[in-house]
Amino acid sequence: MTAPPAPTASFDGFFEIDDAGDGVFRAELDGFGGYTVGCATLAAGRTAPGLELHSVHTSFLRPVPVDRPVELRVDPLSNGRRFARRSVEIRDDGKPLFHLLASFASASDGPDFADAAPGDTPPPPESLPSEREVAEQEGWENFYDSPLEMRWIGRPWRVEGPVDDSGYRVWVQPRRPVHDPAVRAAAIAFLADFHSHWPVARKLGGHFEAEGFTSLDQSVWIHRSEPWDDYWLLESWTPDAHAGRALGHRSLRTRDGRLVASMAQEAMIPGARLRG
Repeated sequence: MTAPPAPTASFDGFFEIDDAGDGVFRAELDGFGGYTVGCATLAAGRTAPGLELHSVHTSFLRPVPVDRPVELRVDPLSNGRRFARRSVEIRDDGKPLFHLLASFASASDGPDFADAAPGDTPPPPESLPSEREVAEQEGWENFYDSPLEMRWIGRPWRVEGPVDDSGYRVWVQPRRPVHDPAVRAAAIAFLADFHSHWPVARKLGGHFEAEGFTSLDQSVWIHRSEPWDDYWLLESWTPDAHAGRALGHRSLRTRDGRLVASMAQEAMIPGARLRG
């Protein structure tokens, strides 16, 4: 995994995919898994107008080239009255590199309820410093000014050895409003991978670069179609690791505790070694 794409302050144009027609899109990908998932999610969304994304399941099969554009081919698997499904595949020289299965749903009525958010009430985002302010306070050399504004609850990267609790929480919102539902869904898919290695770093006892953390597969479920015009609470934790792989979970909730999205990721982690 390499560094994320060049810094930007908005999701407008962030996922640069060119429509080549007949379900084919072209994009230059920089190797960061979240950006690949975001671009593929947007490509699928562009072929399902008027529908809302409700789930994405991805598999990273081989490294994606970063020195040339690649094709994202969208296959319309089904178009039902309530659900539509799309498959997105990236290939290079005939070899599959990445696969995404996306499911879209039309608006419908039904029961609407939610459990109370677990844990204590977090401090409001307005009471916390911005990520840029934290970077300046701590002297970060390579601050990434992403299209997401983050307000950290505590400092999850400050550990002096392995900790019992892998979890951390952070308030997050786009720096500029995202009005296009397809782009908003792609932004949530991107967030599923952004800073997702930190729970593993906490369990291993210290900071490590994201290059040592490689996504194998990811799933995202979007439970509610909400305007993302306020801070949402992102909670991340890694409950288990074994055989060089770690399972991570994430939840994304509105300020009043309603669950917007759930995420899961399995990844190879630093220190993994093949036997034999």
